[in-house]
Amino acid sequence: MHQCWLCGSSDLTCVKPASLPATLDANAFRVTDASYGQCAAVDRCNACGFRQCSDFADVLGFYQEMDDPDYEATRGPRALQADRLLRAVQRHRPGGTMLDIGAGSGIMVDAANRAGYHAQGVEPSGWMVRQAVGHGLDVREGVLPMAALPGPYDVVTLVDVIEHVSDPVDLLVQARAVMAPDGIGMVVTPDVGSAVARAMGPRWWHYRLAHINYFDRTTIAAALAKAGLAPVATFSPSWYFTAAYLVERLGTYLPPLAKVRVAALDRVTVPLNLFDSVAVVFRRAEGVHAIR
Repeated sequence: MHQCWLCGSSDLTCVKPASLPATLDANAFRVTDASYGQCAAVDRCNACGFRQCSDFADVLGFYQEMDDPDYEATRGPRALQADRLLRAVQRHRPGGTMLDIGAGSGIMVDAANRAGYHAQGVEPSGWMVRQAVGHGLDVREGVLPMAALPGPYDVVTLVDVIEHVSDPVDLLVQARAVMAPDGIGMVVTPDVGSAVARAMGPRWWHYRLAHINYFDRTTIAAALAKAGLAPVATFSPSWYFTAAYLVERLGTYLPPLAKVRVAALDRVTVPLNLFDSVAVVFRRAEGVHAIR
């Protein structure tokens, strides 16, 4: 019998049936995968409201084997995203050491170094790590805990990573373990409780194979509390894409757009905020330990 990965309840109800590809491999776990609405069965916990893909708990191997050339091709706009997110961190900790968990090819690490931090990253994909190292960035291959990255760090970031793991509270516990006592953290994840997610229903673009859990603002706050962490600020972040990338992705829903090819669109970067992601800046909760 499955249990909720957040609260431990076994009172789960399937709210989205499985929609899996005929072949399941690492390609389906790319950041830029466009098979929107395709994911394992999503269960909702009737006790706490958390949503998870209970049958899809062991996916680390896919990430270890994953490459994503299209992700690197959009490095410029993604760097703008990282810069924007760092502004929220800088209000609370304008400098110091930083660890980016689930660092990909090091875009956030690069942005943090440029902003005056001394930044490192950790990432399970060997291909992503090789890209980061090629950019001269300190990103280590693996997952926490890692002896080579003991901390303490003044800043810890988890940007679009917590939705990929089957023990999200433990991931936050690991983040807390490497934070300095007065450190600041940031977690960013899709918001399944957002108006856009509810309106799109099963075709919401964040329903994808790589995402095996789904938070809203209430459940992410609960996860932080269980990990001995306290919110400092909560907001909906903006993202940046080339116009060509956006047109291509809209073609998933409006097929005629998929045929649009205008070279100039590659040179136009568009800010986008659909308010269907949530970012939380957090710190250690005073006098509180992780609940496991």
